[in-house]
Amino acid sequence: MNNPTPLHFYRTKGKNVCVLMLLCVPLSMMDIPGPCKHAITMDHLLQLKQLISNQLRTGCSITYTFIERKHLSVVCYVKAALPRVLELFNVHFKYVRGSGSAQAVVSIQNLILNIYSQHCIPSLDEQLEEDPVAFERQYNESPLQALQRVEEVLSLYLHLITTTNTPVNWTCEQEYSSNLPPTATQLTTSTEVAVGLFGQDPQESFSDDFYRLGFIVVSICGGFLIVLTAYCLLERKKLQRQLYRTRISSDWGLQVVENFEIQEEVYQMNDRRTQLGSHLSTAF
Repeated sequence: MNNPTPLHFYRTKGKNVCVLMLLCVPLSMMDIPGPCKHAITMDHLLQLKQLISNQLRTGCSITYTFIERKHLSVVCYVKAALPRVLELFNVHFKYVRGSGSAQAVVSIQNLILNIYSQHCIPSLDEQLEEDPVAFERQYNESPLQALQRVEEVLSLYLHLITTTNTPVNWTCEQEYSSNLPPTATQLTTSTEVAVGLFGQDPQESFSDDFYRLGFIVVSICGGFLIVLTAYCLLERKKLQRQLYRTRISSDWGLQVVENFEIQEEVYQMNDRRTQLGSHLSTAF
């Protein structure tokens, strides 16, 4: 029987450890979603689309105040428009309780309130930043057109919150205090454009990505050491058991050989005694 050596053992078992690490790496690279990642879902947009489809194409119109996009970034536009969405639903969209349209309105209202309660978007604070009153505009449109504006805001927020892996910077003081035409943005640098679109400076984003990558590497190495240590301890016990069984088998074999040799010596001594006795009897 061939006895496995430790070197042969670790070579044959190393593939299993590699497979375990390949399974652990994708799990470590995954971004664990927080409460803001799943605060809004496609179900909310589907409810809103159903509410839009229930509106009359012609007929009455409503007068409401909403935010005009102008040169606002996605972040600052969503931040300024979301309170107006809540106001629009509270004032102009009231349906019979229990109806499908009423349930859709309540769902969107709860969504916005949940966004603020989870601090996914900070409320407008006039002490820290100017109120975006310069971007407010009064509209006289059909309820269908008003809901389409709401759909645009919620779609932008869903895309923003699901495609950004780093915390969004909701600071909009500079954009709210400036009401310049879009042509003036040609003087802005690429850094300012990135801050407007993604809510974070590229250098800060690089720093966050660097620390995130370092955390992932440390987690992978720590997990690898834990898995490897546990795996080696288990396999070491198995190897010790195999060596113990092999040693017992070898000792048993040696004992059998020794017993056989003793029996052979006894037989030879008996033969010699027999022969000696025969010679003595012949001599006398």
